Amino acid sequence: MEVAAAKIFSCSNFELEKEKSILDEQGLRIAENQENSQKNRRKLAENTRDFKKASAEDKLSLFNSLLKGYQEEVDNLTKRAKFGENAFLNIYQKLYEAPDPYPALASIAEQDIKLSELESENRKMKVELEEFRTEATHLKNQQATIRRLEERNRQLEQQMEEKVKEIVEIKQRSLAEENQKTMEVLKER
Repeated sequence: MEVAAAKIFSCSNFELEKEKSILDEQGLRIAENQENSQKNRRKLAENTRDFKKASAEDKLSLFNSLLKGYQEEVDNLTKRAKFGENAFLNIYQKLYEAPDPYPALASIAEQDIKLSELESENRKMKVELEEFRTEATHLKNQQATIRRLEERNRQLEQQMEEKVKEIVEIKQRSLAEENQKTMEVLKER
């Protein structure tokens, strides 16, 4: 995402903050010019009415000042138009030279979608990893239980072998005693 954004800003020295400042200044000047133009038009309209109402003799003396007023207004309107045109052409040139932001924004949007997908996949993997850890812990516990049970089984087998030996010895002694008794009984007979 940062690469695409860097492309936008490195392709042109648009300097948006500087342009905003210039546009603010131009906007204020245009507003002032409009206000001055309105005042001058009212004054010219008033002078024109006075000229129309004046007598033929006074019209000659008022004509020069009225003509001068119209000429000044034409000059002011010309300056105003040039200023507006220059302001427009300046911003037009800056915008014309600026790269089209759509490809970079589209790339950013695609990367954002991919990032969202990766984050989603990452969350799923974290859940799965936690499940595996839980299962591994459970298996470790089972292995420990199995080891304990195997050890207990060995102990029981040893005890059983010892008891079997004991019982076998007891049986052997008992049989030997019975045999001895039987032999004695037989000898006596």
